Amino acid sequence: MTSLLTNSAAMTALTTLKTINQNLDTTSNRVSTGQRVSNASDNAAYWSIATTVRTDNASLSAVKDSLGLGSSSIDIAYNGVTSVLDQLKNMRSKLQTALQPGVDRSKVQTEIAAIQNNMRAIADSSVSNGQNWLSTNSSSSDYSATRNIVAGFSRNSAGTVTFSNVNIDVAGIRLYDASTTGTPATSAKVVAGAAISGTLDFSGAKQASLDIALASGGTQTITLNATSLQAHVQDITKVTKDELLSAINNSIVGNTTLNGKVNATLDGSGRLQFETIGVGSTGTGATLSVAMNSTTSVVNIGFGTTTTAATAAGTNSTGGAQNGILDDGSTSVDSLAIWTAGSGSVNDTTMKSFIDLVESAIAKVTDVGTKLGASKTQVDGQKSFLDTLMKANDRAIGTLVDADVEEESTKLKALQTQQQLAVQTLSIANSATQNVLSLFR
Repeated sequence: MTSLLTNSAAMTALTTLKTINQNLDTTSNRVSTGQRVSNASDNAAYWSIATTVRTDNASLSAVKDSLGLGSSSIDIAYNGVTSVLDQLKNMRSKLQTALQPGVDRSKVQTEIAAIQNNMRAIADSSVSNGQNWLSTNSSSSDYSATRNIVAGFSRNSAGTVTFSNVNIDVAGIRLYDASTTGTPATSAKVVAGAAISGTLDFSGAKQASLDIALASGGTQTITLNATSLQAHVQDITKVTKDELLSAINNSIVGNTTLNGKVNATLDGSGRLQFETIGVGSTGTGATLSVAMNSTTSVVNIGFGTTTTAATAAGTNSTGGAQNGILDDGSTSVDSLAIWTAGSGSVNDTTMKSFIDLVESAIAKVTDVGTKLGASKTQVDGQKSFLDTLMKANDRAIGTLVDADVEEESTKLKALQTQQQLAVQTLSIANSATQNVLSLFR
């Protein structure tokens, strides 16, 4: 009977020791890995969810890298555009100088040629990751009119993965195109019949109300009066043409239909002109009409005092390829010359047309900078969002699988103590059995 009791005690001690050892192994693993669910056998559901989230985070990390490369490409293109814009302003200044009597146009032409070379060099060197968005060749097999930057990754409840993109319209922002096939689309340009001379008086009820109509979007009215001009002028009775131009473009930006589609400038003669922008490969849809809206208390800004509309239409591209903004057409910003060795100087009318050409290019290149700036803002915002999303995913994974290391460390010490006691108990039980057996010797 005593022998049976001692054997039973030994078996109980052995069972207790095995249980303690199993718990000790589990706790040791949690302390060493920092996870309470390190494989599927620990908790199949939690392990599956955590694995999926980790996979998503790896994809988000790749998307973040793509955004980093895309942001770099946009930065380089934007820096190139701003540098070219400075060169264009310098060219406009040189052309205006050459229009003055007594100026040696051959020397000015030397400066203009240098500016043209600088602009092309800037565009040609604006390369990032093997891509150049400012100087292209649309007839090349690897040319793409649109470049996509992967900006987002998502997985729906069915497990389907989708990606979102930031699209860069290369065809709309390129400054040069090496392709010589085809002709580009042209914008629609409406020019006032007369130049603005001196200052304008918009006091009291005096106004200039314009109806601006595009092929799509209907007729939009812009009213210039004492109220709308107040924020743009110093003296409402002496409004300069530059103040007037600023107010008109501000009104265009504030109109959702016209914003990004029409731009107002002054030509070399000081005439107000409206031009469609962003016509892409199709110019036919870029029809533009400008008319006075009222015949009461009208301030003549070059469009007269009647409601007769001035209309212009763009043209489509041919041959499937278009030139860039600066090498567009037979006479372009890139090729204009005010003096040649064989023919001498151009006349003043041609000079003024060159100034108009540069003014138009400045407006278009400014629009390119705006587009790139908007894309940059979108990419940077997406990068910030991905950072936040990845951190949230990491916290979610931690909630599911991470162990409380402090708690597990305390538990480990307790189990180690229990193990020692269990070993001692088993040793005592085994010794008691030996003592009982010795009585029968």
